[in-house]
Amino acid sequence: MVLLTAALLIFSAAFPAPASALTEVEVNPVDTPAGVVVLIVDGLSAPFIYPELTPHALDGAPLEKARLENIPEIGKNSARIIEFRVPQTFTEGGHSVLVTGNPGADSEFVSFKDASIFDVLHQADYLCIAVMEKGDSWSICAEQDAVLRDKNNSIKNMEIMLEQYDHSLDSQVPSGLLQLMEKEADRAPGYVTSKETRERYNGYNRWGIEAACAVVNYMAKNMPGQKYLLTVNVGAIDMSGHYRDNYGYIDCIESLDSELLPLYKLCEKNDLAFVLTADHGMAFSADGSKGGHQSEKYSVSDEAQLVPLIVYAQDVESGVVRGDFGQEDFAPTLLGILNIPDRPRFAQGEQILLTGHVNLKVKLPEKGSVELRKDGKVISSPENDDQFLFLGLESQNSYTVRAVLDSGNSLEEKEKEIFLKTDSVIDFGNKETEIKKSESSLAGAKEETSSAGIFGEGNSVFGSNSKHLIGYFLIGAINLAGFFIIMRVLKKE
Repeated sequence: MVLLTAALLIFSAAFPAPASALTEVEVNPVDTPAGVVVLIVDGLSAPFIYPELTPHALDGAPLEKARLENIPEIGKNSARIIEFRVPQTFTEGGHSVLVTGNPGADSEFVSFKDASIFDVLHQADYLCIAVMEKGDSWSICAEQDAVLRDKNNSIKNMEIMLEQYDHSLDSQVPSGLLQLMEKEADRAPGYVTSKETRERYNGYNRWGIEAACAVVNYMAKNMPGQKYLLTVNVGAIDMSGHYRDNYGYIDCIESLDSELLPLYKLCEKNDLAFVLTADHGMAFSADGSKGGHQSEKYSVSDEAQLVPLIVYAQDVESGVVRGDFGQEDFAPTLLGILNIPDRPRFAQGEQILLTGHVNLKVKLPEKGSVELRKDGKVISSPENDDQFLFLGLESQNSYTVRAVLDSGNSLEEKEKEIFLKTDSVIDFGNKETEIKKSESSLAGAKEETSSAGIFGEGNSVFGSNSKHLIGYFLIGAINLAGFFIIMRVLKKE
């Protein structure tokens, strides 16, 4: 019996209780989007499309801007950030910064535990789907539940392949969506068969937009209750800048502009947020020259560093947003639009507050109750949970948060005063900090991840997969103990 009890205790320790629940409290009404479509236009420079900015060549000559119809119309119903600057002016860096919120991120960094928006969204039961023509680094692809990617990153030899990754047993990609994505992959080469250079480039982008529309239509019809992030990356504008000079570049921008409205309208119709941005911009040494963005002479220019950020959602206040913002601010801003206060683990960026409210998440070490007060008055007092999300709070205001555990165990600090400027997370189980902040050191992140690979979760010797082996062993031990107990009882009889 002692052996049986010990085995049961070890078994319980190896398989902890289910993940924490979350109690949501809508203090004031909010309209959380049903999902979000993020369109990353490779190489799109803000000075070429924003009326407030003027593009210049490196020799100082003003350059012609793109003549647009749809992007300005979308901008009228959206928040449009004027100065949104990238810290790394190349594709891998730009995409890595966007999804991690860390200005020094690279592809390896994206793969670290809890380092990306995809990790945060998976924990919130979102599906992550992607249509990637460029920017499809191995780590970003591996973060998706399903992704279409151009195997060759080539307009001349376009080969789209479907990859699937399992991130959650609860939110799996339906077979119907996979079949649809396979069909879109098969259709892709037909978009670039023209002998005319212009039509091939424009067809390349058109495939990405139409494939994204097909995914949104499928999700609306077949999975209306499933929240998701659809990341779409179109690559022809960047290639046009490199190979077709600044006139071919703006021609490709104008063509994409003519294709955008159906995708935006689908988002509007299905209560999805729509976000348009870029990984980096494009600079030209002179009028009529071919462009660049990564080498030193190009990378220091505004044309290479300034990219658009246009955000549409029901709760987003439309208008021009001025101020100095960085690409590392994208991840916390996107999560804020989705009313998710959590941040990627190593994010250094700050949320650009685009809604009329902020949100507060409170974490307890075990089940308990939380009382939220403002100006001495109790706003809400939910109970019997270990995580609480207060939605629709007023920004630029002070709040008092008091926590009590159901077990009667004492907290080191029962009450905290906070001033909310943006979304925040309070962790009453964290003794080191009052309001949970993201860790900022890139070197520290890599060191921590290396350690986690040995003793943490994942496919390691002592990680989550090894728990299955431990479980089988313990089940065998329990059965064996039970057998000996029965034998002893029979022997006495």
